[in-house]
Amino acid sequence: MASMVGVSSLYQTPSLDLSRRPSSSLPTTVSSSHFGPFKATSRPSVGPLRASRNPDPIFVPSAVATPNSVLSEDAFQGIGVFNVKEDDYGSEEEEYEGEEEEGGAVDNDGLDIASLELPQVLVDSLKKREITHLFPIQRAVLVPALEGRDIIARAKTGTGKTLAFGIPIIKRLTEDNEARNLSRRGRLPRVLVLAPTRELARQVEKEIKESAPYLSTVCVYGGVSYNTQQNALSRGVDVVVGTPGRLIDLINSNSLQLGEVQYLVLDEADQMLAVGFEEDVEVILEKLPPQRQSMLFSATMPGWVKKLSRKYLGNPLTIDLVGDQEEKLAEGIKLYAIPTTATSKRTILSDLITVYAKGGKTIVFTQTKRDADEVSMALTNSIASEALHGDISQHQRERTLNGFRQGKFTVLVATDVAARGLDIPNVDLIIHYELPNDPETFVHRSGRTGRAGKEGNAILMFTNSQRRTIKTLERDVGCRFDFISPPQIQEVLESSAEHVVATLKGVHPVSVEYFLPTAQRMIEEQGTGALAAALAHLSGFSQPPSSRSLINHEQGWVTLQLTREKTFSRGFFSARSVTGFLSDVYPAAADEVGKIFLIADERVQGAVFDLPEEIAKELLNKEITPGNTVSKITKLPPLQDDSPSTDNYGRFSNRERGFRGVTMDSAVVVGVSEVTTTGQETQLKVMMGG
Repeated sequence: MASMVGVSSLYQTPSLDLSRRPSSSLPTTVSSSHFGPFKATSRPSVGPLRASRNPDPIFVPSAVATPNSVLSEDAFQGIGVFNVKEDDYGSEEEEYEGEEEEGGAVDNDGLDIASLELPQVLVDSLKKREITHLFPIQRAVLVPALEGRDIIARAKTGTGKTLAFGIPIIKRLTEDNEARNLSRRGRLPRVLVLAPTRELARQVEKEIKESAPYLSTVCVYGGVSYNTQQNALSRGVDVVVGTPGRLIDLINSNSLQLGEVQYLVLDEADQMLAVGFEEDVEVILEKLPPQRQSMLFSATMPGWVKKLSRKYLGNPLTIDLVGDQEEKLAEGIKLYAIPTTATSKRTILSDLITVYAKGGKTIVFTQTKRDADEVSMALTNSIASEALHGDISQHQRERTLNGFRQGKFTVLVATDVAARGLDIPNVDLIIHYELPNDPETFVHRSGRTGRAGKEGNAILMFTNSQRRTIKTLERDVGCRFDFISPPQIQEVLESSAEHVVATLKGVHPVSVEYFLPTAQRMIEEQGTGALAAALAHLSGFSQPPSSRSLINHEQGWVTLQLTREKTFSRGFFSARSVTGFLSDVYPAAADEVGKIFLIADERVQGAVFDLPEEIAKELLNKEITPGNTVSKITKLPPLQDDSPSTDNYGRFSNRERGFRGVTMDSAVVVGVSEVTTTGQETQLKVMMGG
């Protein structure tokens, strides 16, 4: 990422009174241990947005100034006020201090919205939504957006990008409406927001409507009636949010006119390319007035997005809160990976949800619509769930999403249609039932949890043949997984009991009164056993739970570990060593043993294997030959990798890398003509076909 040294620290923006400053002269260059050398400047407003003038100069601290600065999130961690003081030599210098709250506590979480001289009606609506401080991307964008700068912004998913452009635009629209007596009927839109999916478009519309209900906002997208959208536009509108395809249809029918658009926003511009909207976007941009402010938000910067910025944005300021840092996920997301088999996934899925979601919301991501339906149906036997994918009608999708938001069911099983743009707060757990096709999809799936500074969990399910994919994913995303085993029965029982207790607290007192006589009689007859029986039944454990294999997760199996002291070893330790040991100690165990995996630690001679529950119990009671130890384990140790050298799965595999930059997708290797070894390098001359 480009350096941010030498950016301006102060803006003269009277419309944002963050801190009253004494009107003393400031040196041209000041020093800050946080930001390096800063230049104190008074910048005039540029572009269509002009700050109102005030007799008293008010200085707003910011870390954005040079025309094309590239900024990191570190620049905004403690944004606050600069105080002038005398140094030992009698000169004035800038000292950076964090914004202080009442009681003297330093506020490192962001600027207090109430102090930004925003319209009071906007401040009040944000406060009702419990939004009182700006997040890093919001405070990074605020000042240059109010100055009218064209902006390219990058930020992690779930960091409040919608309000980053929403707050400055709403402020200007509100002030314009107060200054001008605008007729509502037939009013042409002044704001156009383009979104790649209807879910994201609806989320943006919802954010703007809840933040500024007094503005007229219309959302347009495919799959619903044209008439409804055309009628809404004809009544007059301030903000139009929509997907490119439906926007072009409305433009062509003359229902949408863009001649008065002052503010353009492209949200998640990189996904416009992914869903095939690049041509439609450029058609729309060509129809906009040249005098406008444009803001482009994109998680990544593919070539098409760079082309857009060069062609349609005027000297844009780049605000980058991602940069070159490897971690692309929000800090509050804990990542887990669990090895599974194709048949065991559904067996352990409900247990993972029970233990890791802790009664909260879960989204399970599948690759196919069929899997989404089948997994949801299988879960419904124990956990309330519904499916969401592209074959479901828009009306049903909205019903499903509203039911999930309201807690009518706690598990949503979805294809990647739900990976972006869904406004679903407080998701506690994400489960990747199938590996995504690329790192970006993994990031955006996982980003449905841990939003707005909250914590969340994401679990990746993978098969043994995909182990190398996991390592590639860690490298590409810059993350680390905590490798886990399926939850033990005791964990599931405890979590289930906690969920039931939490549910019982929500029973209405009037309903409780009807059952008090029966409850009292049962307690007198059975004591606390009556309550325990009720908890067991409500938790789904009316029958005693059976053990489960750690290897293939099948019920009724126990995973055991055999370790052998090297002094007692009779040669090379292998799977055959295990079967030979079992034959000597308990022949029935040798007959029933499942697949044997050797422990990866070379300092240990050992292996893990499965046995039926009753046979395992018998083996543990047998007298063991000296130097050997057999024990029941609750977590698998690292095992020797017997997976193939490549798994050829999605964009994570080596399939796309080829030999020395040669893409192998469009070629077939029909033979190797020469192998040359020079030093540590080996070159293969290959013969291509096809």
